[in-house]
Amino acid sequence: MNTQANIRESLIRARETLERKPSAALKEDSVAVAVWSGNLSTQLQHPSVTQLSTEMPTTLGGAGGAAPGWYFRAGVASCMVTSIAMEAAVQGIALTRLEVQAHSESDARGMLGTEGVLAGPLRFWLKVAIESPGTSEAQLRALVALAASRSPLSQGLQRGLPIELEVDLQPQAAPVA
Repeated sequence: MNTQANIRESLIRARETLERKPSAALKEDSVAVAVWSGNLSTQLQHPSVTQLSTEMPTTLGGAGGAAPGWYFRAGVASCMVTSIAMEAAVQGIALTRLEVQAHSESDARGMLGTEGVLAGPLRFWLKVAIESPGTSEAQLRALVALAASRSPLSQGLQRGLPIELEVDLQPQAAPVA
């Protein structure tokens, strides 16, 4: 079991190693794969996780369930939790509670092709609940701000990371006459 001290030592060692050899820090992240499973459903594939899927709401013709946008928000929230927990370990701050809620507001008309309406979240915000006995409010706010500046998914959103789109067309075999 990793203790806060073990986590702190690992993070400091990794930081020092990567500062000495920055090229070792650059790597392609693991690929997230979504495979259409019919209708408006997808199966998500990860080597160590099974049974992840998405489904659109019934109001949009789906069967209901966790929509892709929910996983997006969940990813940002869990990334922020991890970033805060990592920074707390490095600073020696013992947390007794840490929860991040990721909220967004979207206009479904954009996804449906309404002219002039943007698809996707129009507004995105995080709510952090954090407790650490003996740590001042100012210290906790500074901890969260620093972690937010280092949270990979939050930073990717804030930068407006461009998306490169590659299309691999699988041509159909010509019908035999």
